[in-house]
Amino acid sequence: MILSDLTLITYSNVVSKLFTDQKLFERELKVYHLAPPHVPELISAGEAEILGQKLCYITIKRIKGKAYLDLPNFSAAELGGALADFHAFSYKAGKCICHIDNQPKNILLAGNDYYFIDFSDSRRDYPEADITHLLLFWAEEYQYMDFITHADKLLNRYQKDITLTPSRWSRLLKLNISSFDERRSKYNKACKIAKDSSRNRDWLSNAI
Repeated sequence: MILSDLTLITYSNVVSKLFTDQKLFERELKVYHLAPPHVPELISAGEAEILGQKLCYITIKRIKGKAYLDLPNFSAAELGGALADFHAFSYKAGKCICHIDNQPKNILLAGNDYYFIDFSDSRRDYPEADITHLLLFWAEEYQYMDFITHADKLLNRYQKDITLTPSRWSRLLKLNISSFDERRSKYNKACKIAKDSSRNRDWLSNAI
């Protein structure tokens, strides 16, 4: 058996993530050690030998929720508030810990609470980097009116706590569009593309 860069093992009440890449392990563990809001509780972390391989592991409390975009009635405003809480916890000099890999499966809704998981790509950056990337997933998922309704609610709630800057928004949106499209092309993922994707992106470029 050959283990990939990370392997997820799910138990009834905890989840263990195994890493062969030390940098990914350290990046993710840093976030769990900080214990920001809307992040599962860290149970343990360390090194182990499995099938003759030396691995690092992180065990966290299992969140028994679902990927939020799989739920038809999720609240964009409440997600905006959760994002603001998460960013505000480490916010200093305009930057904060950003999730970066905030694809829908990495944001879980359990009851009325949102939880962010999988911080292997996390870094300290401007919050605009995080939010523009998240909204690019919505731009591919929703038709135009649904998109702007959801995005507007998220942005309005978020900015009650943290103000976003137009110049950074524009610059980071362009960078994220480039990397977003490159990744989709690289992995050739079959996915539902909204017919209004281009219009949605145009709206995003003027949203802040």
